[in-house]
Amino acid sequence: MLFRSERDCDIHQLLAGDDPPYDWLIEDLIERGDRIILTGLEGRGKSTLLRQFAITTAAGLHPFTFEPIDPLRVLYVDLENSLRQIRRKARPLYARVADQIPDNTLIWHIRPHGLDLTESPDRGQLHGLCDIHRPDLLIIGPIYKLHSGDPIEEKPAKQVATFLDALRTEHGCALLIEAHTPYAGTTKGTRPERPYGASLWSRWPEFGIFLNETGALTHWRGQRDERNWPTHLRRHLNNTWPWEIEHDTRQVKFADMLKLIEQLGYVPTYDEIGQQIGCDK
Repeated sequence: MLFRSERDCDIHQLLAGDDPPYDWLIEDLIERGDRIILTGLEGRGKSTLLRQFAITTAAGLHPFTFEPIDPLRVLYVDLENSLRQIRRKARPLYARVADQIPDNTLIWHIRPHGLDLTESPDRGQLHGLCDIHRPDLLIIGPIYKLHSGDPIEEKPAKQVATFLDALRTEHGCALLIEAHTPYAGTTKGTRPERPYGASLWSRWPEFGIFLNETGALTHWRGQRDERNWPTHLRRHLNNTWPWEIEHDTRQVKFADMLKLIEQLGYVPTYDEIGQQIGCDK
């Protein structure tokens, strides 16, 4: 005997009426409930970009354009860096906007020994932090420190992802998660852009983004919605934030050339470069 669930919708009912508007946290970039995984090589700026995200959005600034936005409540659960390291890195960014961040809207939870979100005690702690601080944006990671098992196993990764999904649904927050990338399969190969660990992490997020050393932002999984993510950033110019959008088209093309050479594993001819990245010889 077949039963009809309350979740079963006739097509006429399903498509009747108007869709609700986007529930933007950052217009055209991040909606409430989005899941974003940011990958990158070690020491190449992804943690710096996440700190910039936290401080700018709590101060009411777009993280890339620095235009005014509604300030966000941000909970940053740092599972890798010590208190001393975070203070050194965050202080210069904080100094730019210290008077723009309301009290108790940017919370840093420092736990360099990691969490085990497959177990009740650590699940309860993270749940409690979200209950207290009610974040719009939860920044957490790296992924390999979200449980204590083998990071490449699918079962614990599924348990962690299921818990994070329940958390974002209950609290209505977006997730921005840091992840490392796997090592190359051979000494001459290039490292993958996807997250290190279980294959689930390559399928789970709405947006999977890789930051390379030249500042290029590439998507290692197809985006589930059209958003205005920049394609290239530049870093450490005078009197700027660590990462800002690269507007110089020559620099963008040069970064594309470097990425192409890295992917090919050899230096192609000018004609090959032009054909691959869409510029003249």
